[in-house]
Amino acid sequence: MSDDRLNPVRIPHPLSVLDQIEQDHEAEEEAHLQACDAPWGEVLAAYIDVLTQLITSHATEGEEPGEQAENLGDGL
Repeated sequence: MSDDRLNPVRIPHPLSVLDQIEQDHEAEEEAHLQACDAPWGEVLAAYIDVLTQLITSHATEGEEPGEQAENLGDGL
């Protein structure tokens, strides 16, 4: 007889498995982003500039930024 049936196999909880997968993915993604030659500072600055322009254009029109997205579905 084998001692295997006396030693139960520990099965990890499914949520802990998902957490580990997520952590592994985040580490891989961060490594890929750091290895990339993209000028992230410039990319983020341009993104912030565009968002600021959108917010200020909506503020001058008297409409909240979320209202335009809601109004897009009115014509359907």
